[in-house]
Amino acid sequence: MRRKLFWVILICILFFTAGCAKSTDLNDLINMSRDIQEFYYEERNSEGIVFDGKVWAKDNQFKREVTIYSDNVAVDTIGYIRDGSGKMTKYKVLSKNTSAAVATGMIGKFEGIRGNSFLRYIDMIDPKSAEIVGTEKVEGRQSVIIKTNIANRVDPSKIWIDKKTGVPTKIEFVENEKILTTLTYKNVKIGPGSVSDKKFSVPKSAIILEE
Repeated sequence: MRRKLFWVILICILFFTAGCAKSTDLNDLINMSRDIQEFYYEERNSEGIVFDGKVWAKDNQFKREVTIYSDNVAVDTIGYIRDGSGKMTKYKVLSKNTSAAVATGMIGKFEGIRGNSFLRYIDMIDPKSAEIVGTEKVEGRQSVIIKTNIANRVDPSKIWIDKKTGVPTKIEFVENEKILTTLTYKNVKIGPGSVSDKKFSVPKSAIILEE
């Protein structure tokens, strides 16, 4: 009887401990990026309207550019800059392929450097429902794959997080078990000195759309 009771207690301890370890690992991974205040990265999506994005962030300064492609040719580059005082400047970079359309739809409400960057996807993870399902190398960075158990077109269903820095390396959106698109991040730079103040200026070849 004592032996049976011992094994029951041991199994309970093992299961409880394993559950706590998993939760702690996930929470630790989520919290790694909490204090990041300076970074740069590039992104590209896989489906739909193909675009490249670039983001610069430093304290209260933020800059984002999106280049839209048509038949693998860069057509429009739209950007915005938010300086330290809160002033927002929206611009369009001119080139030989620039369209006549004035598109500022990619510029929404500014919600801070986390809310307007890839860090917002980290904040969407609910440790109670999400789970770690594996690891994979993305753009040369060993990443932990987190399944969010959400598939609503808006929130990512899977997030790949860099084990060293805690920032996303890839995002996957799924609906009805069909992959809608993925976002892949590359050339990521994080920490003091990774972004020069000179980057927060309107390109010389751009026209101001709004300020």
